[in-house]
Amino acid sequence: MRVSDKGITGMGKGGLAAVVVAGLVWPGGLVPAEAAALRPVLGTSGGASAAGARAGDVNGDGRSDVIAGVHLLKVKGKSDAGGVVVYLGGAKAVSSRARVVTVGDPVAKENLGRVLVTADFDRDGYADVLASARRRLVLFRGSEGGLRGKPALVIPWPVAEPAMAAADFDGDGYGDAAVTGDERIVVLRGGKRGLRMAGLANGAQRFGAHLTAGDVTGDGLADLVATERRPAPPDPVGPQRITVVPGSRSGLSLKRAWSITPAERAARALAVGDVNGDRRADLVRVTSADAANPAFRVIVQLGTGTGFGPAQALAYGDDHPAGVALGDVTGDGRADLAVHVAGEGDHDRAVLHAGTSTGVTARPVRTYAHDAYETRYGTSLRLADVVGDARADLIAGLPGVYGAGALEVLPGGGRAGARKLALRATTGLGWSQPS
Repeated sequence: MRVSDKGITGMGKGGLAAVVVAGLVWPGGLVPAEAAALRPVLGTSGGASAAGARAGDVNGDGRSDVIAGVHLLKVKGKSDAGGVVVYLGGAKAVSSRARVVTVGDPVAKENLGRVLVTADFDRDGYADVLASARRRLVLFRGSEGGLRGKPALVIPWPVAEPAMAAADFDGDGYGDAAVTGDERIVVLRGGKRGLRMAGLANGAQRFGAHLTAGDVTGDGLADLVATERRPAPPDPVGPQRITVVPGSRSGLSLKRAWSITPAERAARALAVGDVNGDRRADLVRVTSADAANPAFRVIVQLGTGTGFGPAQALAYGDDHPAGVALGDVTGDGRADLAVHVAGEGDHDRAVLHAGTSTGVTARPVRTYAHDAYETRYGTSLRLADVVGDARADLIAGLPGVYGAGALEVLPGGGRAGARKLALRATTGLGWSQPS
């Protein structure tokens, strides 16, 4: 599949024969964005809400819900078919009752739920979840009763585990998603008639290797931030650009995009959020400087609206950072930074750096871990308000090494009221949460 700024221009090697929606098949594949929407995908029942739901609020009660992929789930006898699990947020605590949604035609080893994003794509007041699977994307709709397994939109996709980011890039109230496609980024624009597709390509190898979204320019619209995939040693490695594609009323376009070229060898994780409270998103990434003897660090750069300031580097001794998440835990208007730190023997931990007017605290203000061996604590991290008190709560994944895994919810980032969530079956729980 090949998509340009003018829409889809070809189907790629082998072609995509159809778009499957709730068991129906549209022959001929996907059509250019200007010609038609994917219809009747995500048609609303009863009319759209004036304002869409917040990301992750699948039942529309004003609270984010705990959402995670279970990519090792066995479904209808198919091993590792995968799915998505939701625990609804609540005023006192997160529900311990899990709702697992899967596709009606599970495929063994498809690993549905390995990558997730969430947004209200149809602006019906309920957030939806877009999940990756092997060679397809699956979109589950939110509802008053929570996330619905049926009907689900299934879109054939050329990338097995694409990077994804979701936000309202054009300010129309409908959530949009950016997904790594074949040599470019594909933008799925939400709307009352369904999803429309457009593409972004800059000529770089796998543009969109990592994706994240936030208001970098400070104009009130979400922007897309993307890295490029760099060749692995012993192939020559050159600079890895990080590109900001500003949001606009007409959608995302490279015409106003700008880039930076950091000195570090590679960005291995990416996030943007306003850590200093100036209403412009700042850039956070995990990097390594040397391929032969990698020194992993977290780099924080404050946004200026048209660029990023000097780098603040965070290091963790002999252990290395592997993932980052941003959210306002204290309620002071500044995003705090959660970091997954990988330790020897899978004895991982998560740490929290507080946002300040000059960046983030050099040392963590909180550390989270379990004494149990091989929990891989913090492999997935999400900061979201699941109790509705206008402060982000920390959700940490503990996937372990044997597949079962768990999630730990820490209200306000503290131990008081902490809740551990798990499923009985071997599921892969804890490996992935929405970015």
